[in-house]
Amino acid sequence: MSDKVFYSRAPVRANPAGGGSDCPPHCNEVGGAVINFAFTHYASCDLIMHRDHTKVTIISEDFETEVRASALSQLEIDGTLDLLKGIARRMNPAWGFTLRVRSDVPPGSGLGSSGAVGVATVAVFDAATGTQRTNFATGMLANAVERDDLKMPGGSQDCLGAALGGMNFITYKKGGDVSAEKISITDSFINALETRGVLVYTGEAHVSNNIHNDIKTSYYAPESTTLAAMEGLHQTAITMKAHMEDGNIEAVARGMSDNWKYHKQLHESCHCDRLQQFYDVAAPYISGGCTLGAGGGGTLLFISKPDQKPQLCQALEAIGGQMMPLEFTHKGVEAGARI
Repeated sequence: MSDKVFYSRAPVRANPAGGGSDCPPHCNEVGGAVINFAFTHYASCDLIMHRDHTKVTIISEDFETEVRASALSQLEIDGTLDLLKGIARRMNPAWGFTLRVRSDVPPGSGLGSSGAVGVATVAVFDAATGTQRTNFATGMLANAVERDDLKMPGGSQDCLGAALGGMNFITYKKGGDVSAEKISITDSFINALETRGVLVYTGEAHVSNNIHNDIKTSYYAPESTTLAAMEGLHQTAITMKAHMEDGNIEAVARGMSDNWKYHKQLHESCHCDRLQQFYDVAAPYISGGCTLGAGGGGTLLFISKPDQKPQLCQALEAIGGQMMPLEFTHKGVEAGARI
């Protein structure tokens, strides 16, 4: 009996407004809102279905790590490739498999790569089993494995951005309801975003779990700025949505800077000297910018002033910044059988 091979890929996301307000307890107790958009860097999976045995192999090219087990039930959650193990256990296939996963962006880059990996992994198992699921449901399932099964801190916007693709306005209601809608943007706005936008990786990864735990601890602390910062992030996302629909890239850029102001107030671990160096160097050439993901390192998104993008890139590269192409995509997660 020949092995069947399946593939999937899910885009990573940038989150110019509201990130953090999607995290418990705030999103459940008060509500929140996030804007994110997908771009053409991906987490990809290949899955080989072994129908003649139950042996399991999981390979992460990014971490250069491989785990093996005689059966799915023998996979232990032990700190090594736990996300991939957790999704495999949740999907619970009746056959053995080899799962190989890779990402176009570095782990800890602040681009939601773990969310994209989770979404791509759910999708490739669905392709193998013939399971039909909406993109939204795929994102929520991947997030449930992270938050419920593995008890990893954080919100759901990374998984939803990867699953849905496009430009999303994700709303969190008091009590826990989550919904997502596409923001109505024009081709000219997308062109402005791609033409003037600069994605730069600082070269320093962040540990988002640690930062999320810091924020959660600070949330209930006396005289903490965290709650007010969450509300600022929430309102920034609402305002930015209107500016995007109006096609006002300058107002969006200013909103990104407002978002970073509130982001820093979540907890001191969201900021660091390395990030400040990038903001200081970029300042003469930008209309606005923000740190993506949890902060503390990772990747920044800037909107350059008109005709200042070359100078901005040159200045960022001079301090070790690594430029990343910024190409918007409407497509979310994709999966199927290899022919």
